[in-house]
Amino acid sequence: MGKKLLFVVYQSPVGSIWVNEAFRTAFGMYGEDLEPAVLLMHEAVVAVSKSCRPECLGLLPVSMVKRYLARYGTPVYVVKEDLEKFKVRELDEEYKPTLVSEEDLPKLFHEYDRVIFM
Repeated sequence: MGKKLLFVVYQSPVGSIWVNEAFRTAFGMYGEDLEPAVLLMHEAVVAVSKSCRPECLGLLPVSMVKRYLARYGTPVYVVKEDLEKFKVRELDEEYKPTLVSEEDLPKLFHEYDRVIFM
């Protein structure tokens, strides 16, 4: 596989297209022989809540995102402290999220050739 890219989303999925666009962009990278991953932090962690339904906002349906995640094995990272801050208690395990702490973010960023904030 080619270069590793990390898409970092920090805005809420409610009223925002950034979580949606991060997944769309990440899935498109496979055609370019790039290895993408998505990091959700700050308000964007709400996207992995079982009760989040972006398709209600006209965004990429959760079912489609999950199908692509399963097909490609795209890593999804979520900042642990932000889950607590925004009271996300029940994670949708189909995302297979890897929890990372804020103090480990610099190490995670250095594992990727490019880090793109959205």
